[in-house]
Amino acid sequence: MRNFIYNEIEAFTICTALPTVKSTTNDAVKSVAVFEQTTADLGFLASQNIIETKNIDLNEIGVLLLFTKTPDYRGPATAMILQNRLKIPQDCIVYDSPVGNGGFENAINLGASLLSSTNKKYALVVLGDTVSKQLSAEDVDQLLFQDGSTAILLQKGQRCFPVAMSTITLSNKWSSFMVPSGGFRKNELFFKNLDSKRDHQLPQHLHIEYSKITAALQPAFLSIRDKVNDMIQQAPASNFIILINLINPAIEKELSQFFQAETYSKNIYISSDYLVQTMASTIPLLIEKISVDNEHYPLQVISISAGEGLCINMTSIAIQKDTVLESIYSDEHYDNGFVTHEM
Repeated sequence: MRNFIYNEIEAFTICTALPTVKSTTNDAVKSVAVFEQTTADLGFLASQNIIETKNIDLNEIGVLLLFTKTPDYRGPATAMILQNRLKIPQDCIVYDSPVGNGGFENAINLGASLLSSTNKKYALVVLGDTVSKQLSAEDVDQLLFQDGSTAILLQKGQRCFPVAMSTITLSNKWSSFMVPSGGFRKNELFFKNLDSKRDHQLPQHLHIEYSKITAALQPAFLSIRDKVNDMIQQAPASNFIILINLINPAIEKELSQFFQAETYSKNIYISSDYLVQTMASTIPLLIEKISVDNEHYPLQVISISAGEGLCINMTSIAIQKDTVLESIYSDEHYDNGFVTHEM
């Protein structure tokens, strides 16, 4: 694994925004964006809530990043639209990254890296997807996916304990977790030959081959366990939780069982036991849900996510009692012309 350590991040503030519209699948209630609402709309609301709640000086935000596979435009970067809507000054590093389910860990990594290179106090990273736009109507009704976007404010200062991030890319299985169409490489035969397509699935829809994802992730279990142990040793906190978000409930349970021999196995939580899959916002929502009853801070959160590509991302951060703001729900959207989800 490739490893990163940051010693100058003092605190995080995390807020997630979800659509108000609800849908029910297998007794699970999901948030689904209205047609006009985009990831950036939800990210704007979450960011605005952090800025207002924490009374943030916009002049001290030096980095603004958006991690999403469902941007507003092919160009410019949707982060630039967010910068304008949030009224963040011009002297700011601003760009998009087309990252989906592994977005939480990538956001922490890139946000911390860029913040350390500026003379500003804050980095604002926004992550999430309106994944319903990449599913058929039948999939929206039948699959346990929902829309959402999370804003995370990173603050420079005296550290509680190091922020750590590790990543490994298993790109020989890149086609197991992807959207086949929507870019500039059109290949009808490629899509036709993909295994495990769902009924009603079209090339512009999210494609997931669970068997190939499982086969790719299983050999990495030992490396994941060793890295978890390293992250626990690097932090002085005796209070920690380990969160797993691997898209497929079966492989999440398998990894959790792999940890059963460890003394900390009861500290492990898998996303599918608690939440509807919300892509990159799954980990923030899980932090909010699991930490709500915690009485001892700082709490070390170690997250493990599988992302498109295929990649495995891990991060270790310290959260305080006021780190996670309560999720907000809204169907507000930017009135900026006709919206299409055709790529």
